[in-house]
Amino acid sequence: MYSAAPAYAPRTAPQPEAVPVRVVRGGRYGLRRARTVARNVLWGLAAALLLLMIVAVVYSQAQVTRLSGQLEKTRSELTNAQSVYDYLSETLSDITSTTNVQQIAEGRLGLVRADASQITYIKLQEQSVIERSSHGLDRVMENFRTAALSLLNTLDP
Repeated sequence: MYSAAPAYAPRTAPQPEAVPVRVVRGGRYGLRRARTVARNVLWGLAAALLLLMIVAVVYSQAQVTRLSGQLEKTRSELTNAQSVYDYLSETLSDITSTTNVQQIAEGRLGLVRADASQITYIKLQEQSVIERSSHGLDRVMENFRTAALSLLNTLDP
């Protein structure tokens, strides 16, 4: 009754056909590809940064050259202005010299130097006030005459 094979043997499930499997480390988009992409991106950024720095240096040199030209132009204008100033200052001092003013006053205007005996000083009290009423033209002529006499008086050595 007992046979060599058990009467109830476990049935094994039918095995599917073997599919050839190829094992690739990291798969299709593995770590090596990610590293390669990252390296390429970093090289691209480094190249862009280097190009940007070169452009910045060239631009700054161009600005320095342009500003140096403007500085030289301004310096030459300053030198010219200084020479004109010196010329005009010398001309002004010649015109306003005492001898020149005296010659003009005597020659063109016909003014004469006042003698010391012709000058009378009047001492006024603090509350004394002299008022003269005159027309506009008379006042202008009187002011001009007073200024000319005062100038000649100061020029007297």
